[in-house]
Amino acid sequence: MRKAGLILLSGLLYSISLSCLELASRSMPPLTLTALRLMLASLVFAVLLLVVRPRFDWRPRRVLDIGVIGLLNVGLPFVLLAVSLHYISSSLAAVLFNISVPMTLVLVHFLLPDEKLTLGKVVGCAAALAGAVVLIGSNASGLAAGGVTGWIGQALIIVASLAGASAVIYTRRRARGEPTMILAAGQIFVTLPLVLLLMWAFDGKPALAAYPPQALAALAGAAIVGPVIAFWLLFYLINHYSASLGAYAGIATPLFSAIIGVLLLGEVISPPMAAGSVLLLAGVCSLNQL
Repeated sequence: MRKAGLILLSGLLYSISLSCLELASRSMPPLTLTALRLMLASLVFAVLLLVVRPRFDWRPRRVLDIGVIGLLNVGLPFVLLAVSLHYISSSLAAVLFNISVPMTLVLVHFLLPDEKLTLGKVVGCAAALAGAVVLIGSNASGLAAGGVTGWIGQALIIVASLAGASAVIYTRRRARGEPTMILAAGQIFVTLPLVLLLMWAFDGKPALAAYPPQALAALAGAAIVGPVIAFWLLFYLINHYSASLGAYAGIATPLFSAIIGVLLLGEVISPPMAAGSVLLLAGVCSLNQL
């Protein structure tokens, strides 16, 4: 059950990160939020690299690979996610991000000769996705978020999901075997300058003193839980198992969002919530066969 456990852990991390992002986005412009998040993550990774000191091949092609992965997995999705949370809720964003799972499995089938689609993958993916949809469907407020402009946020998440799926496959093809710490930290370092330039151009200098303490705390949570811990786990899944398994990294996010709602927000476990949880867990458990 090791694979299923890692996927559940990943879902918990993404759920916490998305909740923190939604809270921070209420007080910060999208590009400022993204830039500050990456800056904090870069500082954490810098300390970790000084302690761990992993070896890395500094040939230009390797550096370029890290840059492409960073753009696809961090730069584009982070900016699009921060913007989308002004139109939709984090719960809806969580279920839409799961579109990256079938996207990745289909692309993997054609681009990676050792990871073909099988009946088990299709059934497991369908069960997990159905569970995620049912879980979010039982949260009417999440689905209704955004009103008439909600389609903008949904479209942005779909584009971000496609970029993330491409990053998973690119990592498996071009960066297999690279130290997990290098992949997780490198993508942040190469993306940060671009996001900082965009922030200065469109948002200007961040007014940190003007942001409420809870927004800054949420920003710190989104930075440490998301880019640092969750992305390290993502690259661990890709390099030690498969791109297919890496695609499932955030699929359990709606499950933990529902659990948080029950434990902290006083929500009641409804029949759709229970059925969705069972479906999602069944799909996740099938991942041990990947």
